[in-house]
Amino acid sequence: YSDAIQAAVTQNWNRPDRARTGLRCALNITQIPGGDLIGVTIGSPCNADQATRNSIEQAVMKAAPLPYQGYEKVFTRNITFNFRYDG
Repeated sequence: YSDAIQAAVTQNWNRPDRARTGLRCALNITQIPGGDLIGVTIGSPCNADQATRNSIEQAVMKAAPLPYQGYEKVFTRNITFNFRYDG
């Protein structure tokens, strides 16, 4: 499930030039059944600057609805998702 979310978010991420490999950010995501988002915030740890944090939040919002079909058994309304970028 987390790999599917990572793929959806990464596909919608407009990576800033300043984003470097080794990027790790915990995201707090609230969603409803079907994958529609209620909200997303950057948690801790996160080694990104503010512009990169904003771009990650925007990528999550653009990826909505998040993957749901086929993941109903593992769906959780509130998730902590670890976004990563390794180049």
